[in-house]
Amino acid sequence: MKHVLPVSWTEAGGGGRVGGVAVTELAARFGTPLVVVDESHLQDRLARFRAAFGTDAGLTYAGKAFLCGALVRLLAREGWLVDVVSGGELELVRRAGFPMRDVILHGNAKSAAELERAIEYGVGRIVVDHPDEVDDLRRAAAAVGSHDHPDLLLRLNVDLTPETHEKVRTVGPGTHFGMAPPVAASVARRIAGAGEWRLAGVHIHAGSQIRDPALFARVAEAAVGFVAPLRRCFPETVELDLGGGLAAPYRAGEEVPSPQEYAEALEAGLRRSDAEARLGAYRLIVEPGRSVIANAGLTLYTIHARKRLDGAGEALAVDGGLSDNPRPSLYGASYEVLNASRPRGEAERTFRVVGRHCESGDVVAPAATLPGDTAVGDVLAIPGTGAYVFAMSSRYNGVGRPAVVFVRGGAAREVVRRETDDDLLACDLTLGSPEPARVSAAAIRPSRAR
Repeated sequence: MKHVLPVSWTEAGGGGRVGGVAVTELAARFGTPLVVVDESHLQDRLARFRAAFGTDAGLTYAGKAFLCGALVRLLAREGWLVDVVSGGELELVRRAGFPMRDVILHGNAKSAAELERAIEYGVGRIVVDHPDEVDDLRRAAAAVGSHDHPDLLLRLNVDLTPETHEKVRTVGPGTHFGMAPPVAASVARRIAGAGEWRLAGVHIHAGSQIRDPALFARVAEAAVGFVAPLRRCFPETVELDLGGGLAAPYRAGEEVPSPQEYAEALEAGLRRSDAEARLGAYRLIVEPGRSVIANAGLTLYTIHARKRLDGAGEALAVDGGLSDNPRPSLYGASYEVLNASRPRGEAERTFRVVGRHCESGDVVAPAATLPGDTAVGDVLAIPGTGAYVFAMSSRYNGVGRPAVVFVRGGAAREVVRRETDDDLLACDLTLGSPEPARVSAAAIRPSRAR
C-alpha cells in the first residue's frame, strides 16, 4: 500500500503520521473532514517530472486537479506553468502572484468576460476549442482595448480511444472537446492568414487515468501529423502541447507509468513521426495534474456511528463523504481506508464506510478492511485524495467544504480554512432581511396584451 500513501507516511505507536505529524493530532487541531497534503511528496513529484522531461520542456500543472494559493506559489518557485479552465481559477493564480505569461487558459465554453479578463491580465496562451472562438477572441480584445494578444493553441480532437473510464475520455467520437483535424486545419489557415494573432501550436489531451504509455506515443504522432502539412501557419518554434492524463495509483498493487516512462513514450512517438525533420524546431509542453498531486494528499474523517446492517455486515458512518469527495458516486472511484487511531492487527473486519449525506450512493468505500475494534471517534485516513477531491467538493446538504493543511518536517499549516455557516449563507440575499410583504395571486397574474 505504500505507493498510494504520501512518502512521509509512517505508522508507529498504533497511529499514522504524515509529514512528521500524528494524523490524530491533525484531526483534533483542525477538525474533520480534513484534506492533508504532504508538501515534501508534492515537491518530489515536481522534481521527478522535471528530471524526466528536462529543462527545455514546458511543464504545466493542470489546475483543475487541485488549486490553492500555497500550491500556486510552489509551482512558481519550481518554474512550472499553470493551466486554468475558468475565470475563478484564473483569478486565484493571479491573486497568488503567479506570472500571467506562464498561464494557459483552457475551456470548451469560455465566456466573453473570461476571455476579456485573460487578455487584460496578459495570460501567455489561450487554447482555441472551436472555430467561433476566433471571433470571440477578436471581440474580447476590442472590448478591453488590447493590442498585446496571447498566443493561441488549437485543441485537436483526434481519433484515439483511451482505455480509461468513459467519463474521463476527452478525444474520440462523441467527446465535446476540441476540433476534428480538418476543422482545426481550416481555423489554422484562417488565423495565420489574418495575421492578428500568433498561432503558437496545438494541444491534444486524450483523457485522465491513462495507464498505457503507448497512447502517449500515439498522441505525439497525431500532433506531428497535423502540424507538418500546415507548418507555415506556425512560428519558427512550434509548441506541441500533448496534454497529460498520466494515471495515479489509488489501490494497493496498482501499477502506473512513472514520469520517466511517460516522457520516453512521448519521445518515442515524436521519433516515429520524424518530428525533427518534418517540423524543424519545436517545444514540448505537457500538463500532468492528477499524477503530481493525487498521492500527496489524504482525507481524514471521524467515525460518528457504527451500526449493523440487516444482512449486509456493518457500516461506519463518517462526518464527510459526497460533498467533499464525489468521485466514488460519479465514477465508482475506489480507495484504500486506514484507521489512523489504531494499529493494524489480526482481528480485522470488513466494513462499509458511508458518508453523512442523504443519498444511498454516498459510500466512501464499500468494503474496507479495518481493525475489528474500530470505534466511534476513531479517525479514518483515505489516501490518494489530493486530486479531484477538494477541487470537486460542494456544499450539498448545507455542509461546508473542508479545510486544507500542508504538512512538512513535523509542522502543519492551514492553507485553506474550513467553510463556516456564514460562508454558506453569504450569497443568499433574503437572509437577515425583513420578510417581504405577501402578494396575492391576482396581483401576479400576467396582464393581457393591449
